[in-house]
Amino acid sequence: MSSSSKTKKATLTFEQSMARLDEIVKRIDAPDTALEEMISLVEEGLQLIHSSREILNKAELRLNMLENPPAPQQSENAPEPSKSENGFSLF
Repeated sequence: MSSSSKTKKATLTFEQSMARLDEIVKRIDAPDTALEEMISLVEEGLQLIHSSREILNKAELRLNMLENPPAPQQSENAPEPSKSENGFSLF
């Protein structure tokens, strides 16, 4: 496989990868597909699956960050919030 086709696959969107995987499955199932072509198609399909999983993992991380944003961290040198005489603070 040439480096240009590897670069092309690396820049495919998730949807494009799924469409290409569908094409690969249809081609592998075709009775006229030669063994060497099948092997190449399986190799390409595995690469697409790997890159698609990476895309999904990154999307899941982004969604988790949106659902649970990190709490702001106070500096160690930041002053303690002032408390009223009864020991309670509004902040």
